Amino acid sequence: MSMAGATTCPAPAVSWMRVRADARRVRGGGPPAAGARRGWLAESPAARGRVRLHGAHKGVTPARGAAPAMAANDDEVKSIHSNESSKTLLKSEALYEYMLNTMVYPREHERLRELRLITEQHSRGFMSSPPDAALLLSMLLKLAGARNTIEVGVFTGCSVLVTALAIPDDGRVVAIDVSREYFDLGLPIIEKAGVAHKVDFREGPALPILDWLLSDEGNAGKFDFAFVDADKENYGGYHEQLLRLVRVGGVLAYDNTLWGGSVALPDGAPLKERDREISACLRAFNAKIAADQRVEAVQLPVADGITLCRRVV
Repeated sequence: MSMAGATTCPAPAVSWMRVRADARRVRGGGPPAAGARRGWLAESPAARGRVRLHGAHKGVTPARGAAPAMAANDDEVKSIHSNESSKTLLKSEALYEYMLNTMVYPREHERLRELRLITEQHSRGFMSSPPDAALLLSMLLKLAGARNTIEVGVFTGCSVLVTALAIPDDGRVVAIDVSREYFDLGLPIIEKAGVAHKVDFREGPALPILDWLLSDEGNAGKFDFAFVDADKENYGGYHEQLLRLVRVGGVLAYDNTLWGGSVALPDGAPLKERDREISACLRAFNAKIAADQRVEAVQLPVADGITLCRRVV
């Protein structure tokens, strides 16, 4: 959920959980929890499954069909995304924990884990793609044989690092963000991973930067893959530009297209005004993609919703 354009829009009973809870204690002035190790936090069996869902307090599972932005006491509207909620559409906390601990964390690159933990401690850490989405992105890049890629919306560079690790040594990711302030937090980790030479960071609003790329005829159809995790108001504009930059058969991936499930909520559902605006933008974008005959599209309920488009024309 990074910004790239105009920012308007052996004890088997022990479970190893992320350090986010510990990071909150540190920010609040409390000491780190006992048992913290390499960014993991030991929890008792009773605490298993307490992965935070969209808009829900820790340990509270919203019922199916319930507005994700409602607080547990039904009298306070919560933002869909925050550091207090995990970016997943799953209704089962235990299932999400199982997936992370079984399939995601054991395969997470050491440098990716390092950058993820740094990002989670940031006050806007919720903007980063979650690790299950990162694993999917890595596999898609490898399946596509991607060499030249574009990323619109960078934040601290978690997904940039995923991409740089997945593409060949002579590959390149053009990474665009309206500000490099957050990216500079992750750059030392990218350098430590030995892949900084693959990253071409461009600072500024993405629409004019993409236009500048298009001004060079050699860039038309040059890219194999594009990942967009930026201001949702401009998703439609990014799509038109990227369709000219990504080759036929290439893939365009758009993050956050289900926005915590809010795109399916009825009019008048309790949402923050900003969430209501973004949800409306994404409904319009989803309708645009569904009707676009230039791509084959699939929408996945992974993380906060990821829409994949394969260019066919």
